[in-house]
Amino acid sequence: MAFFNRRNKSKVVPWRENSIFNIGTIMFGILFVYMLICLVLYLTATHITAYEVTAGPLSGNYRYSAVALKSESVVYTSQSGPIHYYAREGSKVGVGAGIYSIGSLNLAQEPSDLSEEELTSSDYAHLHSIASNFAYNYSPVSYQDVYNFQADAQTAMLELLSQRSLDNAQQGQGAALNLIPTQQDGIVVYSVDGMENDTPEDLTEKDFNRKNYTRTNLRMKESVNANDPVYKLITSENWSLIILLDRKTATELADQTVIRFRFMEDGSTFNADFSILQVDGNYYGKLDISNSLIRYAADRYVDIELLVNRQSGLKIPNSAIAEKVFYKIPLEFAIIDEENENEIGLLTETYDTDGSAITKYINATVYEKTENEFYVDTELFHEGDYVLMKDSSKRYQISEKKSLIGVYNINKGYPIFREITIIDENEEYCIVESNSAYGLAQYDHIALDASAVKEDAA
Repeated sequence: MAFFNRRNKSKVVPWRENSIFNIGTIMFGILFVYMLICLVLYLTATHITAYEVTAGPLSGNYRYSAVALKSESVVYTSQSGPIHYYAREGSKVGVGAGIYSIGSLNLAQEPSDLSEEELTSSDYAHLHSIASNFAYNYSPVSYQDVYNFQADAQTAMLELLSQRSLDNAQQGQGAALNLIPTQQDGIVVYSVDGMENDTPEDLTEKDFNRKNYTRTNLRMKESVNANDPVYKLITSENWSLIILLDRKTATELADQTVIRFRFMEDGSTFNADFSILQVDGNYYGKLDISNSLIRYAADRYVDIELLVNRQSGLKIPNSAIAEKVFYKIPLEFAIIDEENENEIGLLTETYDTDGSAITKYINATVYEKTENEFYVDTELFHEGDYVLMKDSSKRYQISEKKSLIGVYNINKGYPIFREITIIDENEEYCIVESNSAYGLAQYDHIALDASAVKEDAA
């Protein structure tokens, strides 16, 4: 029994507790903390958004909502009662043409008397055009279009009815409708807005804001009183488009006497006589034209674009532009590298704390070059350092500076300042010269926001 106990005792192995703070745990903890710090730094750092440089002209800088001024004559009625129109809006009428009638008219019966044989293919085409134009341009936001469609359809039917009535009267088969004729020829419009007699000098800045504009659709009235306006006539094919200009654009266009422009609605282009007016501190561009009036007879505002010859080059956003200060280095003190025109060599002389001179050779990136000097980074020197002329005793003390306009090129993953020359600009973009030895090239990537760039950040 004693032997058995000794044998069992010899097999007892004491339990050994392992500490959690072993080398593997410590290394993992350090790695975890490092990754956490990197993540926080990444999330809190300002990130640079890249923009790819493209080539081309500026666009959209000369687009305007022009005020259309025409020779307009508002016609008033001398009678009272229900009114019915017989001429299509936008149609040309001659002197004596019947535009409307005053009095009762049974529309439910009279148009139905028109037989299919009396309607020509042209009549069907016109009615179909009215319906299809309404369907194509319909928008639930502009319910006024529904009323215009109703009035157009009714006018078209009454126009056919008046023609049939006139034909019957000529053949002795009945009396013609009591149409009230126009006293002059022109283009018929069924709306008024109070600007019919305005001249360019009468316009103010608020007239170019469509939110301030109202007009009255005369065909919405079922009856009129004496001296009410019933329609207006545009009596001349000559009309003007007036645009509001800022001072800068007015200066740019001051020498233009003829200008080419585009109607934004359909892209058609025309030439117009052009002049600039200054009224009460505002600048207005005036385009005088003699075509396309009938298409815009009822419109007070017409969207156009001036087709002005603009400079082409590299297009960059204005937010990418930065200004940086550089030291000037005279050309004679630079050691030219024939194989790399973007760099020059310089022999510099500085002084140690004990007053001893230290001479060294450095490579400096060139940011701009003129006939007599180079511009290099200020980080390479301290003000008061000297540049030595090779194989000569001549010295130049660094002091003179110049600011350059440029952008930050990030093709290599870190920002490099590149000088630019702006040749055209608008509110959002500018055009800069291309093919510059120290500037940009097409498809370069630059920092979209220059204010977020730190040049020492890799």
